[in-house]
Amino acid sequence: MSDNSKKRRARVPILVIGVAAAVIAVLSGCAKTPTAASQPPTAKLVPTAGSPVPSVQLTPLGAVRIGLETAKVTVGQGGEATFPYTALLYESNGQAAVYVASGPLTFTRHFVDVDTISGQVVTVKSGVTPGVTVATDGSEELLGVQNGVGVET
Repeated sequence: MSDNSKKRRARVPILVIGVAAAVIAVLSGCAKTPTAASQPPTAKLVPTAGSPVPSVQLTPLGAVRIGLETAKVTVGQGGEATFPYTALLYESNGQAAVYVASGPLTFTRHFVDVDTISGQVVTVKSGVTPGVTVATDGSEELLGVQNGVGVET
């Protein structure tokens, strides 16, 4: 047997293995996997009692995906409500807002009248009261769901 003939025979198993691997890769891509459309949503809008504006309700998975964190609104030195700067959002028209916890994993948008921002602390004249809980991390995603932008969390 010539050297060329031996080399060709040695290439055949490698070629067969390569083709088999390619076929397996293609076929494994054909397997049915759940799509985002077939999975239940991780956030939804729910009616808010006494308001035409709905609240945003998250599933536990939705809360994890957006990195939801909250903080209590506290009383400032002058008796006004204060909260972390990360809770403060602005609507497209410039109106300031925060998301207040209104139930388990449910948040309602409240417009606030900002008095001052000092470092990482916001003091407001109205809109929230000390003791309520506001969303700090993940609040941008709540606003997006509220406004119909990126409802998939």
